[in-house]
Amino acid sequence: MQKLKVYNKTTIDGQYPNGLAYSVHISIHGEPIHNEYGILFPKGSVDEDNRIVPAYAGNIRIASVVIDSKQAYLITGEDFTENGTSIEGEESFWAWMTEDFISYEEWNLCERKILEERTGISISELRKNSEISISDELTGKIKEHWNEAPEKNTKYPKLQFPFSKGFGDPVFFLWKDDYYYIATNDNVDDIGFYVRKAHELEDLFAEDTDVHIILDKDEKRGLIQTFWAPEFHVINEELYLIFAVSNENWGPQCHIMKLKENGDILEPGDWEDPKKVTRPGGKKLGEDGITLDMTYVKSGDRHYYVWSYREKIGSPMDSGSMLMVGEFNPKNPYELITEPVCISRPLYGFENTNGTINNEGPYAFYHGKTIYLVYSGGDARGYLYTVGMLTAEDGADLCDVTVWKKAQTPILSFKSVEGEFGPGHNSFFCDRDGDWWIAYHGVTSFEERIISDGIRRIRFDKNDCPRFV
Repeated sequence: MQKLKVYNKTTIDGQYPNGLAYSVHISIHGEPIHNEYGILFPKGSVDEDNRIVPAYAGNIRIASVVIDSKQAYLITGEDFTENGTSIEGEESFWAWMTEDFISYEEWNLCERKILEERTGISISELRKNSEISISDELTGKIKEHWNEAPEKNTKYPKLQFPFSKGFGDPVFFLWKDDYYYIATNDNVDDIGFYVRKAHELEDLFAEDTDVHIILDKDEKRGLIQTFWAPEFHVINEELYLIFAVSNENWGPQCHIMKLKENGDILEPGDWEDPKKVTRPGGKKLGEDGITLDMTYVKSGDRHYYVWSYREKIGSPMDSGSMLMVGEFNPKNPYELITEPVCISRPLYGFENTNGTINNEGPYAFYHGKTIYLVYSGGDARGYLYTVGMLTAEDGADLCDVTVWKKAQTPILSFKSVEGEFGPGHNSFFCDRDGDWWIAYHGVTSFEERIISDGIRRIRFDKNDCPRFV
């Protein structure tokens, strides 16, 4: 038997803020699980002004329970304030139920009476211990799941993190047997889209590889600033570039432009004029805010965009960025055929800590019968950036919010791979050998604010689930 302990971690200014520290951490026989990064985060709420209200859980405890005739464990925590104190007079507790410490059922903030009724155990017993004994077999399964060892990128040694300094939101794209690279370019104040082409992936950043600008600042067309998050996508057998850009008044909006028939990606004149993506009837996509980071997702024979939307950014009424989805007809990819639906907001501590209220940078890949929609939360230019994940069954109506399942723990953070801080705003690509890769940007330390790119191979475990480190 082994001793499993649940606990909060001590806040470290500039390295581990309250939004992370006041979550559930787990150790077994004194050995931290998941690199001592939070595993369970209390879910925040949205107030009457559409603002995110973060949540914190402290004084974590665990108890053995029987739920529906099954042996399980209940983890509970007091409802804490941001400064790490219990809310005075609170008679409710954050609660999670698990049978294996791998998957968890969120009970959220439960009244004392409800917890006692559901478990048949008094709150004093439920809140008595922070440790519990588990079997060696269960210990092995927990460690196998959470203590994943990173895999060294040996296939493309020239593409070790950090490379392409000052570039973010990277996209690698295999098209007609050549590789292309495009990204947001912070080195030119995010103005213009620059593309690299090479037959071999790691030659994209060779000294003699040319850089081509395919869309530049153009005041007549209203392309002035914030050229953000460009992505190549094949829609209805035609190539498009999806991106965000602003006119003279700052406020990025999602655009799409099509490569002309038999066109060359590297030739600006071979691209049609960019158009804004609209809601049904040509209405503005983001009526009261900014839209950005749009990506294309296919489910069955239906076509969708997923993007990030944010209202009142920079003001006390900031909504935080949220993920939206809408369906479109591939014969007219410039206009949705459904109204946008919100599928995710930054309610967990890893998404909203220190005021970084972000759900952005969505990008999907497919494996088996599952759509993996991976997104980013937290600080886009710092160590707190993380990669989260939503999943849905391929063929489902992605505008139905109930088909989405959101991971409670980020799949990548600054704790995942040594020396890689704040990984995020990822994309996926498949190389010539059929291997899937994740591309992302990050920083090199807690203090660094200049982003650089990295790539890692995606592996699949014995349960055929993707692994990203």
